[in-house]
Amino acid sequence: MYYVNPIIKSFFRTNQPEGRGKYVRLDQNENPDGIPQWLFDRAMAKVTPEYLSIYPEESKLTAEYAKVIGLTEDNVALTDGSVVAMGYVIKVFGEPGKDLVCVTPTFGMYKVYADMQGMNTKFVHYEKDYTFDIEKLLAEINGNTGLVSLVNPNMPIGNAYTLEEIRKVLDKAKANNALVIVDEAYYLFHKETALPLLKEYDNLVILRTFSKMLSMPGLRIGVVISNAENVQYIRNYKPHYTVNAVALAVAEEMVANYDRVVKELTEKFEAGKKCLLEALDKTGYSYIPTEGCFICITPKFKTAEYITDELKNRGILIFCGKGDSAGFLRVTIWDKKYMEMFMKELVQIDVA
Repeated sequence: MYYVNPIIKSFFRTNQPEGRGKYVRLDQNENPDGIPQWLFDRAMAKVTPEYLSIYPEESKLTAEYAKVIGLTEDNVALTDGSVVAMGYVIKVFGEPGKDLVCVTPTFGMYKVYADMQGMNTKFVHYEKDYTFDIEKLLAEINGNTGLVSLVNPNMPIGNAYTLEEIRKVLDKAKANNALVIVDEAYYLFHKETALPLLKEYDNLVILRTFSKMLSMPGLRIGVVISNAENVQYIRNYKPHYTVNAVALAVAEEMVANYDRVVKELTEKFEAGKKCLLEALDKTGYSYIPTEGCFICITPKFKTAEYITDELKNRGILIFCGKGDSAGFLRVTIWDKKYMEMFMKELVQIDVA
């Protein structure tokens, strides 16, 4: 029998759901409308047969994005999505046999990558009211800790960690020779970042994505941000030409118009969030306050599974909570029209 890595052999990964394009998609934290049309048109004008005949060149976008966030290109490495970015970071900095300390529930791929790397995952749970005690996470960091991950704001609960809390984690991790990943996939919905801490801590790696507020998950662009030495380690591992040329064309145009794009998309998001929260309050639904583009809602009468299935029958996809978030309806927050559509169907389905 030929060799198969025993860790990979023991996994059984299932495919993500497909055929979603015909639905109103409020299940995977996407913007159903995507990027602004004017931006799409400008970017697509660059995509000619000749443009596609050249291997993709990342240096321009790397430098321009770094400039937008107040750093240099030595601090930034592009990846084909932030899910791949976190895999790179865990592969490069995760010591087999040591612990990854993370919150639960959170984005599930952290444990998957840790398992593949031969690391152990130590979960720190929320309180019963879904508040989070950072002291409990600090207590789990010790000499066997290799990595700590914080998704900020955290998905699916939606809480955000303060800079002071992140600083405490960095200090405790540094004292134990551990690296901290701060995953800022959703930071543009919250507008607070750990970037200022890069000047003080060499054990901090920040991840970002163009998939959430920037609304282009189909093109797969992620970013690793850290000090120059850590970023070079990522580049040493990362294959060449992994970010495709079409993604680069769109992202370059987006970064060139960054303030305008973020303003337009933020206005739509905030109007949708205001609409949804007002409707939930008016109809008596309880929910967990959120700093992200998603919200966990407690059904009143029917089960989360029943409501999720019924909404799908009516053309709307949401996520039915599982594991530590079981019983919740997790709904993507976006444009007001989608929030009105969701609430109209929810109150018809969730009746005594």
